[in-house]
Amino acid sequence: FQQLAIIKKLVSKYNIPVNIIGCKIYRENSGLALSSRNIRLTPEHKEAAPFIYKTLKIAKEKFGTKSANKVKEWVENQFAKHNLLELEYFTIADVATLKTVKRKSKNKKYRAFVAVYAGEIRLIDNIALN
Repeated sequence: FQQLAIIKKLVSKYNIPVNIIGCKIYRENSGLALSSRNIRLTPEHKEAAPFIYKTLKIAKEKFGTKSANKVKEWVENQFAKHNLLELEYFTIADVATLKTVKRKSKNKKYRAFVAVYAGEIRLIDNIALN
C-alpha cells in the first residue's frame, strides 16, 4: 500500500501518462502476505509469520474502541512476547497522507502498517482499519 501510494504520487507529480492500478493483498492460506521473500524464511519462521496478520486483524478490532496509541501499545506488547518475530515498527496512518495518527477523526480513513523481522527476513503487511 505504501509503495503504491508513493508511485501514484510520483506519477501525478511528474505528469507521467500512465494509469496505476492497485490490487488487493494476496495471502497464503495461513494469512501470510505473499512475497518473494517468503521462500527465504526458515520453516520455523514461516510457521510463526502468520502471527503478523492475526495481530493486525485484532488491532483492527481494537481500533474500533481504543485510541491509536492504545492499539500501538497493545501490538508492541504482543510482539515483545514473541520469540521468533521482532517488530521493527507498527503505525496507524491516515490513508490520504500516510502520516502517523495521534487522534482519530470520524471523516478520515486509517490503515495500520507493520514491519517485522523473521530472522534475517523483513516482512511488511498492512490492513484497512475503517
